[in-house]
Amino acid sequence: MATQRNHIVQAPARAFVSVREEDLEDLEALKSDLLARVEKAREDGRVYLMSQYTRLVALISPEIKRIRDRFDRETLAAVRKEEAELRKAARQQSEQDSQV
Repeated sequence: MATQRNHIVQAPARAFVSVREEDLEDLEALKSDLLARVEKAREDGRVYLMSQYTRLVALISPEIKRIRDRFDRETLAAVRKEEAELRKAARQQSEQDSQV
C-alpha cells in the first residue's frame, strides 16, 4: 500500500490512537519473524522458547486482523462516499442538461 494514510483505531483502553499502514506492515513483519523463531526453536528442540514465541504470535495476530479489518472498512466507506458524490454530480448535470 503505497499511500501514506493515517487511520484512527480504537485501542483496548478506549483511547483513540492513530495507526498508519506502516505500523501494520511492521506488525506483520514482527509476526513473520516470530513464526520463523518458532520454527527455529522447534528444530533446536527448545520447547519452552517455542511456546513463548507462540504466545507472542497469538497475542499480535488478532491485533493485526483487527487493524487490517478497520483499514478495509475505511477504504470501502471512502469508495462508497466517492461513488455517491459522483452519482449526485451526474444527477445534477442531467437535470441541468434537461433544463436547457
